[in-house]
Amino acid sequence: MKRILATVAVVLALVFSTISLLVNGVLLYGLLQARQAGLEAVAAARTALSGLNDRVIEASVPLHHALPIEAIVPVQQDLIVPIHTTLPLSTTVSVPVDLPIVGEYRLSVPVQAEVPVDLEVVVPLSQTVRVETVVQVDTEVPVQVEMRQLGIDDLIAQIDEALAAMERKLQNPLSP
Repeated sequence: MKRILATVAVVLALVFSTISLLVNGVLLYGLLQARQAGLEAVAAARTALSGLNDRVIEASVPLHHALPIEAIVPVQQDLIVPIHTTLPLSTTVSVPVDLPIVGEYRLSVPVQAEVPVDLEVVVPLSQTVRVETVVQVDTEVPVQVEMRQLGIDDLIAQIDEALAAMERKLQNPLSP
């Protein structure tokens, strides 16, 4: 009976060892798959990071503001006023005439005429105009920022170094 129990114990030990070996194999396969996925993700991140400095960020910034404007604007200007007309003249002029025998005699002379006027009159304009208003600004401003201008080269280099170290660890997990 002891022999049968020993044989059953050995068989059970072999069965449990085989099951344990299979479970460990499946677990190891899953870990290797996860490590490979991690390697691919780190490689993709490093590739994306390497081209980051050459990129340009483009965005539209909406501006919706009311801008109050108060100003005193000096206006100094010469206005040229053209005058092109004809002035009718209809009057009677009394002209004194010295007659030797009679003395002074007033002679009435009717005047009928048209006087052409062709002038350009310069009118100097000098004044200050007070301007008070609110201007509604409702627009979108396109903005382009080159990543180089942000000054994050050192940060990108540090991230790349950390990703490279992680990539080395994933490729050689047993090395120190």
